[in-house]
Amino acid sequence: MMLQHASLRRCAAWLVGLMGMAASLAGCQPGPQQPQCWTSPSPDATSSDTAANTDAGPPFDQESEPREATELSRIVIGLDGSGSLLGHLQAGDNVWIRTLQALQLLTATQPVKTTVTRVGGPVPEPVASLQISANPCFFTGCAPFAPVSSNLPALWRQAQPGQLTILVSDLETDASLTGALVRAIGRSQPEIVGVVAIQAPFNGQVFDPFTGKAAGAMNGNRPLYLLVTGPRDPVEMILRDGAGAFGQVHLQPVYSSLLPVDTGSEEPIYAQQLQLLDDSGQPDPQQGVVGGRVPVGSLGIIPIGNVLTVQVESGQSRQLALSVQGVLGDTQGVAYPPGQLILEQYNPEKKHWQGGTQGVTVEDLRLQNGNFSATVSLDSGLPAGLVRALLPAHRGVEDWWLALSANGHDAGPTEDGALVQPADAPPPLGHALGDDAHHPTEGRTRGLYSLLTSLQASRQGPDAPPAAAFCFAHSPT
Repeated sequence: MMLQHASLRRCAAWLVGLMGMAASLAGCQPGPQQPQCWTSPSPDATSSDTAANTDAGPPFDQESEPREATELSRIVIGLDGSGSLLGHLQAGDNVWIRTLQALQLLTATQPVKTTVTRVGGPVPEPVASLQISANPCFFTGCAPFAPVSSNLPALWRQAQPGQLTILVSDLETDASLTGALVRAIGRSQPEIVGVVAIQAPFNGQVFDPFTGKAAGAMNGNRPLYLLVTGPRDPVEMILRDGAGAFGQVHLQPVYSSLLPVDTGSEEPIYAQQLQLLDDSGQPDPQQGVVGGRVPVGSLGIIPIGNVLTVQVESGQSRQLALSVQGVLGDTQGVAYPPGQLILEQYNPEKKHWQGGTQGVTVEDLRLQNGNFSATVSLDSGLPAGLVRALLPAHRGVEDWWLALSANGHDAGPTEDGALVQPADAPPPLGHALGDDAHHPTEGRTRGLYSLLTSLQASRQGPDAPPAAAFCFAHSPT
């Protein structure tokens, strides 16, 4: 499967501007980093200024001077010594040895010393070579190795300036240590952070990272990761050459991302479609009227440019599908946890946005090849309203983050990298949620979405604009 990059941006150019509105809304944005949902004034507006240009402020994350590149000083490879990786060693066809060979290919060209450590205890334990991990005691904790858990933060607490740090792990660390891992990486002040993932054969015991207890045996595929930090050039080299190195040892597919995710597009992404859905979730133009003037309080919202409006039959509940390139069905793309989309409603009298959109619910979020699609339910009897649905910057992810993230306990991160329980997690590609949280999950990683979005948040400013914003006006017919 080829890596699909999500066309979601983390700066103002990413935002999905969806509707025009009256100039009386100018100044309603509470801060410079709020999404620019309205780009055109009503025809009867007295000013040509728009809300999109009010208090817009400078683009996020611009630097007055480019940073000087960090010089590579040494390489430290940390091998996760917890028992949850033993299954890769026990799998057939020398999977673990081939993984180590790929790792050697990725680091062989660097003209600096490489140190190998065993990670999981209070401090990393230096070992003679990568190959010493071919001993099952490396993971089970028998002589000469002491038992360890998944104390992954310890690898970065000893990081030095200019160090390229590579962690080889399943990334199912103790849940209580996720925030500590994010903070430890941040304090090591790497120039750049990246992650590489492969699907590797596995035959052994799987553990629940949230309890530390055995969750059952598995004989199948499990994701294995390289979490890489340090100077920009060697980190980018590993991500760029990862597919080739693992391909040489016949381990594929391979996925990779730099954090935060950046597609490089300079043009805004606009949602082009709003459709009404029937009870089975299929587009049905008979359910109401899309487009046309929608009165909301004293405002007259008129469809200009990317304006999306809808009128639904009075007293009837309805589902809407808003999308960049077209509605995605429940077997298409990868699913976001619906709770990651934050809903706000505009108050025309007080001229500001407020949370708590009663009667409006996000039912489904999907991402496929840059197409972001949201299904929203409107309760019956709702008065006319303006709704803004925001995807925070650190939750703008790539498809494979969602496809490899398992259901069960997967939580949304707070700004400091801690976990918030509970939250729904996305299923693998083209599948619905429904796994038992305590059962081994083939091909996926519990806690992955939380960890990667927490790391992404740590690489972004606190006022980073949302990755996406769906805005629409609705009223009864």
